[in-house]
Amino acid sequence: MESPALLSGGIEWPADGSTPRWDLRTRHGESADLVLEPGTRCSFAVAPGRWCLGHVLVHAVGGWEHVECPRASRAERGTQCGPCLALDQARYMHDFHRSGIAPPGLREYLARPQWLYVATFAHGASKVGTAGEGNKWRRLAQQGAVAGTYVALVADGRQVRVLEDLVTGRLGLGQAVRASAKTAGLCEPGQGGPSAAGVYDAVSLARMHRSEVERVLALIAEDRQARELGIEPADEAFVPPRPAAAMLSAWDAGELYPYPGWLSASTHGFVVDSVLGQSLGVRLEGSDRLYAADAAVLKGRRVTPGEYTTAIPAAQDSLF
Repeated sequence: MESPALLSGGIEWPADGSTPRWDLRTRHGESADLVLEPGTRCSFAVAPGRWCLGHVLVHAVGGWEHVECPRASRAERGTQCGPCLALDQARYMHDFHRSGIAPPGLREYLARPQWLYVATFAHGASKVGTAGEGNKWRRLAQQGAVAGTYVALVADGRQVRVLEDLVTGRLGLGQAVRASAKTAGLCEPGQGGPSAAGVYDAVSLARMHRSEVERVLALIAEDRQARELGIEPADEAFVPPRPAAAMLSAWDAGELYPYPGWLSASTHGFVVDSVLGQSLGVRLEGSDRLYAADAAVLKGRRVTPGEYTTAIPAAQDSLF
């Protein structure tokens, strides 16, 4: 009898801004996706270990193709086995501006205009990053940005990464933020209480984000090396996805609570209320609180649907 376990690829956001889905696949690579509409119930057990999610081929015509791991191997590095990592053509993207090495399809993709953006997350960390024209909004939605601004349109993928490195080198603005920190930043971890709205709320975070954007815009306008890159300056705000509204509202009000436990192990059962990037805003049976769960830890995990319920954590609100 075939195992009912499904391979989790994480939360995927469509480019058209519609409802996100939980990417799930059978052992034969067939889609078993779960659309994460408000009110969707998720109930599953998580198996130990992590499995390879395959690799990507970039075609000159037709875009990006995902290929399942032919051996259904355990993941050796991140969410890939060694052979799939070696075959993955997308990996050349991050060093192409220095090495000049990339397969033909990826070269064609990188020859197109690319955006530089600044993204800021709930705990106040900001990063600089890049996105292709067709992936512009989805890139920030996928990452769970609370605030974002597209600051430049650059001629091609090589030059945009030169600019990205320049911003990091000159301003100290990093190019990555840990997924776990994004979810933890939405609420006060381990306290069983609401988030510290006095640290960052919507107004203070927007102010801090704007300060970072101004620094980058000033660099683009004034730095000689930046001016030589064929940049079209921009100042366009990213609009967070509608399915994230409930989580962002609860975070802003200091009424978002940490999910009791880790989704990477054990059993879980909850109702999805909201989605921000790879974070789920969920309701537990018998509680009116909204909890933030880090679904990024489910990438590469095998989950088996079942009848489970996550227990409400033992917690006592402060009397003062």
